Formats: sequence, C-alpha cells, structure tokens
Amino acid sequence: MVTKLDDVVGLITGSLVLFSSIGLFALTLNTRYTHSIGRVRDIYEELKKNNDDSPKLAQELHAMVHRCHLLKWSFGLLLCSGISSGLFLLGSIFFRFIDYSREELLIVFVVFSVLFIFSSMIFLFIDVLASLKATLVHIEYLKKI
Repeated sequence: MVTKLDDVVGLITGSLVLFSSIGLFALTLNTRYTHSIGRVRDIYEELKKNNDDSPKLAQELHAMVHRCHLLKWSFGLLLCSGISSGLFLLGSIFFRFIDYSREELLIVFVVFSVLFIFSSMIFLFIDVLASLKATLVHIEYLKKI
C-alpha cells in the first residue's frame, strides 16, 4: 500500500540528487573564484610594488578581473537554480500533502532550474576560455602568434 509518505520520500530522493549536484558545482565555482581573486590580488600587488606600467601585467590583470565577473554570474545563476529547485521540492511536498495538483507550476520551477544551471555552465565554459587567455598572457605566448 503506497502512502503519502512514500510519495514524499520518492520526491525527496530525486531532489536530493539535484541538490547534491548543485552543491558540487558550487564547490567547483568557489574554488575557481577563490583562485582568480587571489591571482588578481597578486598581480595588483606586483603592479603596485614595481610602479611600472607593464602592459603584460595590465593585460593579465584585465583578463583575471574578467574571469572573476564571469564566475560571479555563473555562481549567481547557480544560486537561482538552487532556489528554483527548492521551490519545486517544497511545492511538490506541499501539494502532495494537501492533495492539490498544480503540475504546471511545478513544471515551471523545473524548467527554470534547468535553464539556470545550463546558463551557469555556459558562463563556466566562457571562464575556462578566459582562463586559457590569461595563461597565454602570463607565459607571453600571445606575442609569438
């Protein structure tokens, strides 16, 4: 005999997988962001200490600040996905307990959650490309091309 509690446990199990994947993605973004911020501080200190207008350091600083902005947007979109997923989970449980069906509202939450995660991944991919550019500037490979 299937009870409401069994239905709720089934909903929670699927949602926990989604939340744990969002958590892992957030850890990845946090690590990349922390590294980028640390590198921006290092480059800025080097520019201040040397008091020179090194075009290489200025270009690398610009690339790293650009990366920080990309990661900020990626993290923000991931947060929106987590909120949307949480609303889906709470709505699913609430509607199941009161025997009220609002599937179209729950589908909207799922669609937004997936859209936000996908957008966040796009920003992460753009950050990876920006990271490559910053590395090429750092090793002065761009001048050789």
